[in-house]
Amino acid sequence: MTITLPPALDALVVKKMATGLYDDAAEVVRDALRQMEARESALSWLKEEATRGFEELDRGDYVELDREGFMNHFRARRQVA
Repeated sequence: MTITLPPALDALVVKKMATGLYDDAAEVVRDALRQMEARESALSWLKEEATRGFEELDRGDYVELDREGFMNHFRARRQVA
């Protein structure tokens, strides 16, 4: 597979390789794709949780939480997913 990048993205790949974390351009691209997949997965999970939450609100099935309680609940549900 051959990929042609615009100059700005090509420069970014070269910059990432210069850090020493990547041996070649293919590693940079693989890492970028893995991160993109992880971000899309997290976003999909968040959308599902939001939908579920709005459905629960519509049914009146909810508990009010302060910020700390919300964050603890959110983290616990994220770990299960």
